[in-house]
Amino acid sequence: MSDWLARCLGGGPVIHDRRFRRYYALVPPGSAQAWCQPTVECLTEGTHLGVPRVDRTEFDERTHASYWAVRVARPGHLCTAAAVLALAMAGLGPTDEDES
Repeated sequence: MSDWLARCLGGGPVIHDRRFRRYYALVPPGSAQAWCQPTVECLTEGTHLGVPRVDRTEFDERTHASYWAVRVARPGHLCTAAAVLALAMAGLGPTDEDES
């Protein structure tokens, strides 16, 4: 799943919260202002998102903590809102079961 997300999102960072079955693609500030898909949430200013430690890159059965599905490649390199929206609209890709 991580490789697939990295390809689809240009290598931008993605957090996976497996407990709540959510992926968070990190996009530039202000992206929510132009977000045009009401069925896919774009977190807005003032929202708090827990960020995993930089070394947490896989699911830990003991803690169930979120982890980096796609690590931060370099400072400032984020997913584009357009790529995230295209991925969400396609609704395609591996399922959580494919991760195991």
